[in-house]
Amino acid sequence: MSDDLGFGKLLDDDGLVARLLGKTRKGRNRPLLYGPDLPVVLLTGGPGMGKGRLLRCVRDEFGRHVPAVHIDCAAPAHAERAGQHPSTRSEVTEALREMAVQFGAWSGDGGPIAVPRLYAGLVAVAAGDPLAGSATGLEEVRRHDDLLPRGSFWGGVLHRAFRSYLAALAALLAAQPLATPLITAILDELFERVSSEGKAALEDCYGAYSGAAGHPRLGLHGLSVDFQQGGEGRANAESFLFRALREDVEAAYTSVRGRMARAGRPAVLLDHADNALGRRLLRPVLLDRESGHHDRVVVCATARRADGGRFLYRSTDADADAVAAGTWGPADGGLPVWQRARGGVAGLVAPARGVLLVRMPTLTTEQQNDEVARLQGRGQGGGAGRAGHPGHAGHMSHAGHAGHPPGEHASRLRVESGIHRLGGGRPRFVTRLGEGAASLRVREPGAFTDWDLLDAPVRSRDEPEGRPVPVADLLLDDLIVRQLPEELPPEQHDHWLDLLSHLSVAHTGSCAQELMLARQAGRDERLSAYRVAELLADSGWPHCPRHFIGDRGLRHLLMRRLHRMGAQEAWQSDHALLRDHFASRFPTATDDQCGTAAAHAAHHHLAMGGAEAAVDHLTGAFPLRDATRTMAEWCEELLAIAGAPCAAPLAGDPDDRHARALGEAPPTGGDWLRRRVDRLLHAVWLYEDRTRPVDQALTGTWRQLLDRLGDEPVPGTEVLTRKAGEWAQLAQERQPLKPCACTRHLG
Repeated sequence: MSDDLGFGKLLDDDGLVARLLGKTRKGRNRPLLYGPDLPVVLLTGGPGMGKGRLLRCVRDEFGRHVPAVHIDCAAPAHAERAGQHPSTRSEVTEALREMAVQFGAWSGDGGPIAVPRLYAGLVAVAAGDPLAGSATGLEEVRRHDDLLPRGSFWGGVLHRAFRSYLAALAALLAAQPLATPLITAILDELFERVSSEGKAALEDCYGAYSGAAGHPRLGLHGLSVDFQQGGEGRANAESFLFRALREDVEAAYTSVRGRMARAGRPAVLLDHADNALGRRLLRPVLLDRESGHHDRVVVCATARRADGGRFLYRSTDADADAVAAGTWGPADGGLPVWQRARGGVAGLVAPARGVLLVRMPTLTTEQQNDEVARLQGRGQGGGAGRAGHPGHAGHMSHAGHAGHPPGEHASRLRVESGIHRLGGGRPRFVTRLGEGAASLRVREPGAFTDWDLLDAPVRSRDEPEGRPVPVADLLLDDLIVRQLPEELPPEQHDHWLDLLSHLSVAHTGSCAQELMLARQAGRDERLSAYRVAELLADSGWPHCPRHFIGDRGLRHLLMRRLHRMGAQEAWQSDHALLRDHFASRFPTATDDQCGTAAAHAAHHHLAMGGAEAAVDHLTGAFPLRDATRTMAEWCEELLAIAGAPCAAPLAGDPDDRHARALGEAPPTGGDWLRRRVDRLLHAVWLYEDRTRPVDQALTGTWRQLLDRLGDEPVPGTEVLTRKAGEWAQLAQERQPLKPCACTRHLG
């Protein structure tokens, strides 16, 4: 994938990133956006939307001109290092230490950024374990030697003298233990040897710590004690350490040398910041800025939920407008307008009002085609100038393709249309599917389905010798297995993908709950479908009122996996379970998805290949036979029964839907009404299966079929005429007959 694919409006010279940092990718100065009160910028979007990739682009491109430290809050290294000495380390201190190292390695304008304030705080924490031996405590202190500032007011005093002191102290410890706690000795020597300028800096910083009353020695000692207490005390100490780091960065910019040599704003880039470590880093920044403690550090982080995460809000907030985070996306145009809402008491208002939510952009059709062309070795511009709608594989534009055989062009359009539908513009989807498409040779575009694309082999680094695996398996690994919900119980980790696969055939929460009860029978630890829905939302997956798995691409990945579990046994079993569940209810009981419980049962029967039962239901429910039904209700039931997710699994199986829709393979038995209902059901079923090209000849029969259903004097036949026109218009635009949040504008 091109590193900056889809990020043009964010990364260009007048884009959001350049205006936040005050520098372009080539180092030219730009007017600063906002300030001095800066929002925390949260890049929002579910798995595969490119949030981490954007942060890496900012680090690699803009980081040549402004200091930009990058932390992956999901990296296990933070917890591993903290676990080596938990009494004096935490994931937060390890992340802050890594930030300090990166700031200290900055080699651009102004040189490295020294972190004496953070260093002093970390040393106090390292020396504060009352149960540690003096040698162990001293070793923890000396661990931070690489953070000792160089080339600043600390350089000639603390750097040499403190190193000499630690060496002498180590020799003393070999002879006899200290008579005073190590932290007291460390702080005494620190304030004895530091310059007056250094004392003033520590006084301004740690003199403001809770209970210090302006005395930095008390502040550092109190910070160490709080860290040892754990819980809220440790959280307060960690928060203050991050403030100390930001004050170090601020001092590097406001010093005489800094004002002359530095330009723009520095950045802290936090990937996976909606997990526990990320929240512990973001919250103190938000609280500090809410209370008026401002700094110039651009904090840019990622979050999967569209609202940034539940930790930004308070359940007791009555005025949602007063706490709502600002929201903007590149498609909105211009630059986001942001200003902190006024009113409220610092510490009591929701942190969300200090946040700017930036929606990650989806790829345009042209960007998708260009990426697929790049992966297939056809160069850039593969999508430019294409005539016709991308969803219509049969439409061919010969402009710019004179050298290609017509069949090759049709195959290319067919593959691209599948990528558009399955990927939905999600960058990871598009790139993975493009990799799979590069290995395909589509000989019969008309018979090619989107599931064939999911079966395309792609070499995997995780497999021995790079053995090819289906692209669908790689996507599930990328989007699900490697991004488990933070709150998913550990005992469910190995079963999460299986559970989601079963739930891919469910509609509502109650429908999904039936599956969950059956598939977790006998397990001591269970998840309800409603809890699964929360976990999916926390993972950034969208919601659809008609489908429990609300992202169409993800749903097809999971349905494909379910269809192949046990040679279709799992697929048949799940649909049979739901069919029997709804069939056991009173047939005319109201159903939110399909109109009636009987229709819902028919839907799942149809998904199992039981077309006859669905035809029987629709024939019996037709107003000519059932006076309690209106024609509008009947049409809605028809669409509900024939709609997704029951269509795609026929891929690869004998499929007579086309013949039955055209009347070329009529059902055995039945009167004229049943035969016409059978044709209409199969025509709609085939059309709603958006995994293959739309046959315009098929959709042209709808008006005839609907009009002929009204041959008999049935109340509401005018509804059939109106529906025929509506469906014809939707078919012309290649839109679903019953659109929803995840199937709208499929193409």
